[in-house]
Amino acid sequence: MRKVSVKHLKPGLKLGRTVYGADGEVLLSAGCLLTENYIKKLSAWGINFVFIDEGLLPDVNVEDVVSAETRQAAVSQIKKILLETRESGRLVIDPGSIYATVEGFTRELLAKKELMVNLIDLRLQDDYTFAHSVNVCILSLLTGITLGLDGTQLTLLGTGALLHDVGKIMIPDSILNKPGPLAPEEFRAMMDHAQVGYELITSSGAVGELPALIARQHHENYDGSGYPLQLKGTEIHPLAQAVAAADKFDALTADRVYRKGFPPHEAYEMLAACGNSLIEAGIVKAFLHNIAAYPSGSLVELTSGEVAVVVDTPKGYSLFPRVRVLTDPKHRLLAAPREVFLLEVDGLAVARLLPASYYDKLIQKN
Repeated sequence: MRKVSVKHLKPGLKLGRTVYGADGEVLLSAGCLLTENYIKKLSAWGINFVFIDEGLLPDVNVEDVVSAETRQAAVSQIKKILLETRESGRLVIDPGSIYATVEGFTRELLAKKELMVNLIDLRLQDDYTFAHSVNVCILSLLTGITLGLDGTQLTLLGTGALLHDVGKIMIPDSILNKPGPLAPEEFRAMMDHAQVGYELITSSGAVGELPALIARQHHENYDGSGYPLQLKGTEIHPLAQAVAAADKFDALTADRVYRKGFPPHEAYEMLAACGNSLIEAGIVKAFLHNIAAYPSGSLVELTSGEVAVVVDTPKGYSLFPRVRVLTDPKHRLLAAPREVFLLEVDGLAVARLLPASYYDKLIQKN
């Protein structure tokens, strides 16, 4: 599969992933052949990109750590909670419902504990805040599982992660979605969301102190440079640090109004550089243990010059995927592609990520 901008779609292409609407409804199902009408509808719905199945990995089931259906149901749930909070000015939640969502995520993650995060995520631009909250919850739980947290700790971690940005719902959209740099007063308003979130969660009396603390501390930095309280080192709760890692990674990889998202391998490198500066090094290591720097389906050039498609990545070896080699070093398609596990071949590694469109060039060239 490859990620393709809707404006570059052509009739006859096969949809590789189901596309969901803002409320979790299925817009187009995986496997359908795109028509001119479908492409126009995708644009009208505000969908920026889709995944196309080109048959590069016909025998491989590329899946993410949580099913699209489970993820989308949680997006709808958190959207309802946050929009009601904006309207009423107070957070009203059913803790049992939130805990059930977090525990459902945890069950799926434990059932697929050998899978790496492949970031298969189709989100509407307007739904960034809601999808981001769910993604941060999933990534935080994976980190917690790697750290060996028990069930109660995971539930509190996941709850805090789901609600970590609740304070943002009180910030005007003109600031949240501003395409250029924020003015000083706008930046101060943006920073206030951590404290506002803490107050909203505490006032609700629904989920206890730790989730509220996570919301308040997820922008505190290990070196004391964060906000709102400039906490440092062990003054910051480790679960808030786990959420901070997830928050930073998901924000880096998302397309925003003011910039395109960074590819996962670049976001991986940025997080790796945060150890003991922004986030405690052990938590960074636990977080990155679960991240595929080159998600399944990525087209890459190897240090040998060969072009390959990523099949999967073993847990804990984020930079060394198993790949299917498609060409020779001169980019001529092989009659019989072969699979290579980069961890087992000395000196062979990913040299660079290729644009998804390069596959079309390969076909035309050969």
